[in-house]
Amino acid sequence: PAVVRRLLRAGADAAVRARDGKTALQMAKEKGHAACVEAFRQHVAEVTASRREAAAGGAGGASSGEAAAGARAAASSGSPGSLSEEARQAAARGEEAALLAWLDSGGRVNATCGVDNVSGLTALMLAAQKGQEGVVDMLLQRGAEIDLQNSR
Repeated sequence: PAVVRRLLRAGADAAVRARDGKTALQMAKEKGHAACVEAFRQHVAEVTASRREAAAGGAGGASSGEAAAGARAAASSGSPGSLSEEARQAAARGEEAALLAWLDSGGRVNATCGVDNVSGLTALMLAAQKGQEGVVDMLLQRGAEIDLQNSR
């Protein structure tokens, strides 16, 4: 649930649907992930409260999600490239130092790879799937796009 909360705070679109038409919330409910369902519920409550405050004139400027989206757009450019096997494993295992070294040597934060008939996987997707919160935070700070979709 910590990774779900982090991605939602960073501006992930909770309404995005997988190829089967299901949202992440629907999948969490189906798989019995109550903590993730609660994270979505809390996020909706926070967004609703924030919008009410803004409508009442209490908030100004860009939201943190909008600011994060701008930072990601500025950080990413061109073709995402290929995610090396070493970087793929580092993301899934939570090995921040190894992934940082790969990025610092020219690896692209939105590089993709294929695993088990699924293409278009990014380090962020792999880290989020494995609950690697530190890697997720680092990749978001480096400009990883949160709304990319794989081929599944």
